[in-house]
Amino acid sequence: MKKSLITSALLCAFSVPAAYAQSNVTLYGVIDGAIAVSKVRGGDTRIGFDNGIWAGSRFGIRETEDLGSGYSIGFILEQGFKTFSGEAMNLSKAFARQSTLSITAPFGEAAFGRTGGLSSDCGTYTILHGSSLWTSYYNNGNIYGTFILSDRYDNMAVYKTPSFNGSTVTLMYSNGIGGDSEKWSRNDRYYGVGYEYAAGKALFSAIWEMYDNKTLGYKASNVFTVGGSYDFGWATLYGAYQYANHSSRLSDYVRPDSMGKDGANQHGFSASIGIPAAGGTAKLQGNYGIGKIKGAEDDDYRLWSVATAYEYPISKRTLFYTYAGYGRGKKAVSSVDNYNSWTISSGLSHNF
Repeated sequence: MKKSLITSALLCAFSVPAAYAQSNVTLYGVIDGAIAVSKVRGGDTRIGFDNGIWAGSRFGIRETEDLGSGYSIGFILEQGFKTFSGEAMNLSKAFARQSTLSITAPFGEAAFGRTGGLSSDCGTYTILHGSSLWTSYYNNGNIYGTFILSDRYDNMAVYKTPSFNGSTVTLMYSNGIGGDSEKWSRNDRYYGVGYEYAAGKALFSAIWEMYDNKTLGYKASNVFTVGGSYDFGWATLYGAYQYANHSSRLSDYVRPDSMGKDGANQHGFSASIGIPAAGGTAKLQGNYGIGKIKGAEDDDYRLWSVATAYEYPISKRTLFYTYAGYGRGKKAVSSVDNYNSWTISSGLSHNF
């Protein structure tokens, strides 16, 4: 009897640490690749492999630990890669897509690290709505080819309120866009405030984002984006509008010496539809942008694109997709490759 009691005590002693050592760490990811035919106006037709078209190829690690009483702590570490070469999408970062530590409490969720901005369509805290085609699709047909969207940023601080009847508010701040890594006060800053409504068949978001453009020497950019969708059953309709004031985004493409400190002002529009068809979803989207570059000389420009896609789930984790898109830029952007091209593509996306 005494021996049995000692044995039981030892088993209990060793089992307690094992219980506390248990974890719910999850490895997940996406492997996505396609064959594409594309052509930039004035260039040669290209046939080849493309990576991460329906969804960016990635692997990630995440965990959430329940602390009790409505409190929990978690993390996400995520890196992207090219399916056909295995090369990391960003060789300078171990987890370039997302690296966040989060705390959830009854009063909301706070997160810190690297993640996508409110309109980025990237990461855990984006609330971009109003487009049937993800931004990983080609720019000659998706919303990113017309709208000015945020990116992933370092040194991000995020706060998200609890949901009130489907409504949440998200606040973001980052001083890790670029500049002096030794002195944060010299870095470019990003500010974001977003409202999201998600209930039943309706989705809607309204976003204000500001970039101070300190290192560029431009005026601060203010970008306002609204978008939403509603699932009617027979089809889902999408729509979005954006106004950008003093945007510096076009400086990456359009005659940087002519941009000046005022950047560009732009209106963007997007409308699309998704229709259930033959076990999958057929999609059609149109985008239009009109703007003016406020440089040494005022340059007007126009952007428009149209795209269609068909997405068919082969299984719960594997999707077949095909895409065709065509985009054109007029006036000041008539010679910019990103805005003047067409693409036809088919591929597979598998998640685990």
